[in-house]
Amino acid sequence: MKAFVVRLNSDTRDGLPYCKYPTLQEYKSIHESSPMDGFHEAVNFLSESGVVRGYLPPKHLTSIRSDEPFALVTITAKTAKVGGDMVVGIQAGCRYEGESTRLGGTRASRTLGLNWHYSCGESLSLLLPQQIPNARSLVLGGNGSWVRGPTTEISKATFRRILSKARTVLTAAEDIAKLNRIAQSVRDSSSHEDLDVAVESEFDAQVAHALESDLGNIIGNRFPGQVPVRSFQYQRDPSVVAYALRKADGICGDCGDPAPFVSSRTGLPYLEVHHIKMLKDGGADTIDNVVALCPNCHRKRHHG
Repeated sequence: MKAFVVRLNSDTRDGLPYCKYPTLQEYKSIHESSPMDGFHEAVNFLSESGVVRGYLPPKHLTSIRSDEPFALVTITAKTAKVGGDMVVGIQAGCRYEGESTRLGGTRASRTLGLNWHYSCGESLSLLLPQQIPNARSLVLGGNGSWVRGPTTEISKATFRRILSKARTVLTAAEDIAKLNRIAQSVRDSSSHEDLDVAVESEFDAQVAHALESDLGNIIGNRFPGQVPVRSFQYQRDPSVVAYALRKADGICGDCGDPAPFVSSRTGLPYLEVHHIKMLKDGGADTIDNVVALCPNCHRKRHHG
């Protein structure tokens, strides 16, 4: 897996110093979802239903624009007046998706014409709790100079050096686990090349967008085509699901009604296992965080 560095450009908000890096808390207070343009490129680490969709500045390297997964280190410009020359985040298993217009979020955010270029799994996207100084020296070496453009390719040895430095600023178990998964993914790219699970959040956003338009003349597609889908799934323990189903004994954990039919696959009454604190929100895949629900109650938990 190739590794690249992206250098953040200036923060264009009025009254703020050049290239001030907005914190995750500050970002959430301004806009409800990532990614964004201009200063918004500074935050490419917000999860949307388990998937991070990141923005790359114009004139990024052609070598990033391939079908191969890549790792990405995000740094701030050395010339920044505040918070410059810092490593702020690390991602792996990234997939370049071209340039897509963001459709989710509020109507106000959609008017900004936000774009995104790559996606990666939330579990392989680490926003550092403490930024690492001397980013350019760490990335390029003592005598290295930055090439023209906002991105540059780095060697695996340099990437490992950055991971080692990042490890010294991590204390939370979740962050350490992410860093370990990132390191493993770069060592073994094949373990992340076959992830292909549909994520409904983007299509749901398109439906919400369509609801605001004139629906008087819908053509649709008589012969709908197909597009390749690259997305991400969390690694789940099937024993946790089996435990929840056996414990439920065919009764929905919310409404208390019997399951609507018998599953042809398991031979058990059909219930769906729901994570009480969802995985995309940092929930654990453990027996104390799951409940078996009928399809209606499951959808209500997610969308009600």
